[in-house]
Amino acid sequence: MAEQVAAREWHTRALVRVLETTKIAAVDPPDTRIFRAGEECEMIQWGHAGRPVTRDAWWDSYDVDGAHIIRAHQVEVIKVLDEVSPE
Repeated sequence: MAEQVAAREWHTRALVRVLETTKIAAVDPPDTRIFRAGEECEMIQWGHAGRPVTRDAWWDSYDVDGAHIIRAHQVEVIKVLDEVSPE
């Protein structure tokens, strides 16, 4: 399957449920967060026009260095709150 390239800036903001307890570190500022199984939180996926669309992770912030990032297979989407398609 061909890789999708975003035609515009895009994002998905959703309420997700963590499926497995996971310890995640952010880079700057250095910070560790523990996502606990069953925890519900608001997370985002996002990308830029002209770049490949990846949906393999959820972020708690748009801050590339400060975000805590959890793999998509470690959460389930409960509800999409806001979405701008990459197409």
